Amino acid sequence: MADSLSIRQARRLALAAQGLSGMRATRPASPASLRAALGRLGAVQIDSINVVARSHELVMAARAGAHDPAAFDRVVYGRRAGFEHWGHAASFLPVEAYRWFLPRMAEMRAGPHPWFRETRAKHADWYPRVLERIRAEGPLPASAFREPDEARRGPWWDWAPAKGVLEDLFAQGELLVHDRVRFERRYDLAERVLPAGPDLVPPSPAEAAVALTVMAAGALGVATMADLADYFRLPLAETRAAVAEATAAGLLRRVEVEGWAKPAYLTAGARVPARIQHPALLVSPFDSLVWSRRRTERLFGFRYLLEVYVPPAKRQYGYYTMPVLAGGELIARVDPKFDRARGRLVLRGLTVEDGVAPAEAVAATAAAARLLATHLGAGGVEPGEAVQATLARPLVAALASA
Repeated sequence: MADSLSIRQARRLALAAQGLSGMRATRPASPASLRAALGRLGAVQIDSINVVARSHELVMAARAGAHDPAAFDRVVYGRRAGFEHWGHAASFLPVEAYRWFLPRMAEMRAGPHPWFRETRAKHADWYPRVLERIRAEGPLPASAFREPDEARRGPWWDWAPAKGVLEDLFAQGELLVHDRVRFERRYDLAERVLPAGPDLVPPSPAEAAVALTVMAAGALGVATMADLADYFRLPLAETRAAVAEATAAGLLRRVEVEGWAKPAYLTAGARVPARIQHPALLVSPFDSLVWSRRRTERLFGFRYLLEVYVPPAKRQYGYYTMPVLAGGELIARVDPKFDRARGRLVLRGLTVEDGVAPAEAVAATAAAARLLATHLGAGGVEPGEAVQATLARPLVAALASA
């Protein structure tokens, strides 16, 4: 491979690395394809917003195909092919990567993260109590530590400190997530959650940083130093040292990318695909393809802002805007909502990117929305009142023929 890449080559590398090439719109997901997608990505962010579906469901459907959301739960919690921890924020991670997070857990045990400093200082006596109850009773959610009368906080169980203790023990690796019930975590002792087989010999922090950096490069396709650090939230100094070691060992290669001010890196065996084929897709705001908004703009020329936390009157595109991926590019953005009562996927807004033909964007949006509706089990898709009439009319026609 050459020492420089065009921006189109970089896009093809990124999409292939993210598992977004070759997915057939009509293929239902299987346990094997869900497990493969998790392994390829290395991390799938968990988010509680459910205006369309949980983000990890959208990420998996975009790569493995439509499926019952419980199928992914069975892969992670039933087959123990994955585990939850702090990867890129709260994440599902492939169980094969567990060893590389041991130094991160050890660091949490050695000294409290700012999140838990107050909990350890004020509620040190709770830690053995919480562990003993879980050891005796098995997997428990935080809600199990509430007093029967929620207005009263008793001397033994108090949900607020109990939640902090559980989260701290989880961050330390003493507890892992056994499963979720109605999306609430149930914690159990790590040794009772982990399957037999994974290597549990703790690596040095430097070894773990190299492994995670190379994993990030494989998942991103091509990435700057900052991109690599962001993927698993490694400190930049650790990433810099890891990149130097991995490059010297022949695990990574340095390249220049058209239009990028900083050098980029890719795995030594990476090859630029001659072409990329994928159905039109709606991309979750928490999809690893667009985690780094700066990278998204560098790679696709797409300036992306999630406006969930923007006051409604100041939103430009909508509450839960999802980019439309078509032909290897991000060509539009929609603001969808799954109206579960009516069984309809409502596209509350549609904005076409500059330079994209409206007819092309409308056709791709309709196809992507119909694909998402299939995964959701929605009976249909419809534009909302905020969609401009010049786009709404052809969108209705495109949805009817999709």
